[in-house]
Amino acid sequence: MNATAALLRLRTREIFRTWRIWVLPAVVVFLAASGPVLTQFTNDLLAAALGSGQAAIALPDPTALDANAQWTKNLTQLVVFVVVVMAAGAINSEIRSGIAALTLVKPPSRTAYVLTHAVVLLAFTSVAVLLGAVVSWLVTWAVFGSAPLGPVLAATAVWLVLAAVLITASLLASAAIDAVAGATGVGIGAFFLLVLLGVAPQAAEYTPAGLIPVTNALAAGTQTADHTLWWPVATGLLLASALLAAAAIVFRRREL
Repeated sequence: MNATAALLRLRTREIFRTWRIWVLPAVVVFLAASGPVLTQFTNDLLAAALGSGQAAIALPDPTALDANAQWTKNLTQLVVFVVVVMAAGAINSEIRSGIAALTLVKPPSRTAYVLTHAVVLLAFTSVAVLLGAVVSWLVTWAVFGSAPLGPVLAATAVWLVLAAVLITASLLASAAIDAVAGATGVGIGAFFLLVLLGVAPQAAEYTPAGLIPVTNALAAGTQTADHTLWWPVATGLLLASALLAAAAIVFRRREL
């Protein structure tokens, strides 16, 4: 337990001493603050782009729920790539630098080594994204005059399950592949695989492939609390657990 606690402290210090502490929060907060403003002026921007000589396009006035949908789109289209890059270089970069071998001379086990990476990355991502959700809600409230907090938090919570799947998939790749670029490619490939599978109704209804459409539906206020919500969440958590176990097994068998 003491060795695991020491590893957790080490991982936390790594977050604060590297680019991660600045890049992820900065990206998340920028997207959270700019999303509602962009949503509010989307129609004006389209009208300006078409020019005065073009026929007017009848578009509904934007609402707070549209701003929520923009927030989740930013999460699933942009933030996921930052998260994947962070996890993809977590293990293999320390193997190449010799930090992993030096750390494991001490009491921590290889399983704890992988698990602490996952715990700290998930915790850091959760804090950054939940902060972004609050910022998005506050800016939406300021722009539109009212904004429900529930849909934003619910959608963000489901997105974090997706993030857990991608982080553990990237950690598995990081434990198995020396190159950070290769591990990043695996993580991004896992994301696009989920996107493609989500097009199939059966896959989206009962597998983690449904996490992306569920996230967007929660933000838009159209998702019901039925099996189409709980199955993707439950299977997503199971898949993340399986990927993390696989990453620990691969790392235990790897020569340092």
